[in-house]
Amino acid sequence: MKKNETIIPGCFELEPSIFGDSRGKLVKTFHKDVFLSLGLETDFTEEYYSVSTKNILRGLHFQLPPYDHVKCVTCLSGKIFDVVVDLRKKSKTYKQHFNIELDAEKGNMLYIPEGLAHGFYVLSDTAIFLNRTTTVYNAGSEAGIKWDSCGILWPNSNPILSDKDKNLITLDKFKSPF
Repeated sequence: MKKNETIIPGCFELEPSIFGDSRGKLVKTFHKDVFLSLGLETDFTEEYYSVSTKNILRGLHFQLPPYDHVKCVTCLSGKIFDVVVDLRKKSKTYKQHFNIELDAEKGNMLYIPEGLAHGFYVLSDTAIFLNRTTTVYNAGSEAGIKWDSCGILWPNSNPILSDKDKNLITLDKFKSPF
């Protein structure tokens, strides 16, 4: 597995080894010893996936302390435009964002440290998004910032959003605990 730096400290693109033949391919998304050798968290406690159709935007979400967590995300089918926003007040990239295309064909993943908001936009007809976290979801700690308040150049200025995501607060009004 290859670990690539991003502009956000502690946030990495991970490129797994892909093994393929005439039958298809195998992509190993997690191996504890490999993650440890790369200096990455290995204590993941929850994993889930979502299925979304083209033009859906989910985010920008995070959990507040003490339920904040490291995430490792990937796209198992299709393509997504994946984004993080640094909410850590002492970070040199505070309030800055990073985006990357996660593509099932490429198998790439994004490793996201605590204190970052995360969201994605579906580029393909459908996408299956896998999320692995180091804490279990806690409804009382769920939070988010409005998708269009961070200067992100999304692929679509009129995405399909949930009512919850439409009504999140803007980045400039968010008081960061990170």
